[in-house]
Amino acid sequence: QSRAGSADAAKEAAVPKSGVRFVICSPTNAQLPSPLYYKSGKEFKAVSISGRVPSRRIRPEGGKVEFWDEDPAEAVAAGKDKEKGGKKKMPEPILSISVPGGGGKLLCIVVPGKEVSQTQTYFLKESDFPKKGMHIINFSSYPLKMITSEKGDFSDPSEKTIGVFRRDEGISDNNTWSYVSDEVGKSVAFALMYKDKDAKEFKRLKASMFSISGRQAQINMVVKDAARNTPKLLSIQLVEDK
Repeated sequence: QSRAGSADAAKEAAVPKSGVRFVICSPTNAQLPSPLYYKSGKEFKAVSISGRVPSRRIRPEGGKVEFWDEDPAEAVAAGKDKEKGGKKKMPEPILSISVPGGGGKLLCIVVPGKEVSQTQTYFLKESDFPKKGMHIINFSSYPLKMITSEKGDFSDPSEKTIGVFRRDEGISDNNTWSYVSDEVGKSVAFALMYKDKDAKEFKRLKASMFSISGRQAQINMVVKDAARNTPKLLSIQLVEDK
């Protein structure tokens, strides 16, 4: 086998076939420290978790992924964390996220709190939100209505109600919507509506066009904008692993 072939095989093996990618959904614009460090085998690696584009995929260890805000190996080497007897110990992670079992490729939506310890997480199977698709997850308490038109002029409207988010249900068929097509490049007109509490009519949140991409899935999350007391959209581009 050639050196190039060996290098490609090693690179492919280095990309986990299963595990978790992380992306931030922050209605308040709160963020996590960057970079963060996680354990990968016998070493620690740095990763940045931001909005819009998911992080690299990480394999859970012991059913969870733990993060530190500084390299634990360097902290131990520098003797920053010592027990009374002088023995060096591992610093405590600033964030520990339990990962649902079952394997496969997961996306973890991270909602940072005022303190890192107040961070909330929600998991979805990436296979439930495939590429060549436009998807909506309602994380708000506003009922939504999605109207699409393949002709573009709404003479052929297709309408679907999207339920409110309930913490005990998590991400479910009730509060999600998807449009998937094999016609790459296809454009579809849409109007996304929401309804205020006690209101009789839906109001427009956004009206535009979306196009089907063969390289990625577009996930739009509807959250409550606390500053304006209205819903707003946050988007994720769910691309394939690098």
